[in-house]
Amino acid sequence: MRKVRGYSPFLFLLPALVLLGLFTYYPIGYSFFNSLHLQNFLNPKPVFAGFENYRRMLNDPIFWTVVKNNLIYSLFTIFPTMALALFLAILIDESKRFKTFFKIGLFYPMLIPTAAGAMVWVLMFDPSLGLINKVLRLFGLPQPGWLGSSDYSLWALIIMAIWKDTGYYMLIFLAGLQNIPKDLYEAASIEGANWWRRHFSITIPLVSPTTLFVFVVAVIQSFKVFTQVHLMTKGGPGYSSNVLVYYTYENAFRYWDIGMASALTCVLILFLIVLVLLIFGFLARKVHYSLV
Repeated sequence: MRKVRGYSPFLFLLPALVLLGLFTYYPIGYSFFNSLHLQNFLNPKPVFAGFENYRRMLNDPIFWTVVKNNLIYSLFTIFPTMALALFLAILIDESKRFKTFFKIGLFYPMLIPTAAGAMVWVLMFDPSLGLINKVLRLFGLPQPGWLGSSDYSLWALIIMAIWKDTGYYMLIFLAGLQNIPKDLYEAASIEGANWWRRHFSITIPLVSPTTLFVFVVAVIQSFKVFTQVHLMTKGGPGYSSNVLVYYTYENAFRYWDIGMASALTCVLILFLIVLVLLIFGFLARKVHYSLV
C-alpha cells in the first residue's frame, strides 16, 4: 500500500503526460526526424540528408525576409498592445460606473473567431469602400491600398492584431490590479503624487508579475500568427507580409517540401524556447510582489 501511495501522484499525472507525449513531444521529435531528410516531389520517399535542409534554409534570402517580417510584426504588436491594455485596465479599474460594459466591449474582439475578424478587416481595408480609407479621406490624408501594397500589408496585419489582443491582455492586467492594496494609492495622493506618478511608482512595479506573464504569452502569440495572414494577404504581395508559420505552411502544403517545412518548425520551436528562457532569466529578477 505504501508503494502504491508513493506512486499515486505519478498515476494522476499519467493522463496529462500521455497527451503531452502524443500531441506535443512526439510531433516535435517527428519534425526533427523529417528535417534530417529530403522529402518533396522529386524525393517522395524520405532520403537522409543530415543538416542539408538547415543549410538550404539559412542560405535562402526569402527565409531571412520572413524572419525580418516576423520580428517587425512581433515588435509592433507586443509592446503597443501591452501598453494599451495596461492603460485601459487602469482606467476601467478606476472608473465608478459601467465597468462591466467596458470590460465586455473591449474583450469582445477576442470572442470573435479570427477568420471572421479577418474578413471584417479585409472589408475595412478595402481601398475604395473601406472605412479606414474613408476616414483618411475626410482628413485629406493618403489612402493606401493596404492589403495590396508591399509597404502596408504587414502594417495592416499589425493593426488587426492590436485590435484583437488588447481586450484579452486588458482583462489579465485588470485581474492583476485587484491584488494591489488601494491604501497605497491613497497614501501617494496624500503625499501629493499625481495620477502618472502614482501609477509609475506603484502600479507598474506591483503589476510586474502579470506583465511578465502577458509578455511571454504575447511573444508566443506573435510567432504563431497564421490565420489572418492566410485570409488577408497570403503572405503577399511577394513576401512582404509573410511570417514564419505561414512560410512553413507554404513549404509543407504548397511546395510539398516536407524536409524544409520540418526544419523551419524545429528552428521556430528552438527559437521560442531560447527566447522564453532569456525572458525569464532577465526579467523574472525584476518582478516585484511588494514595494518593501
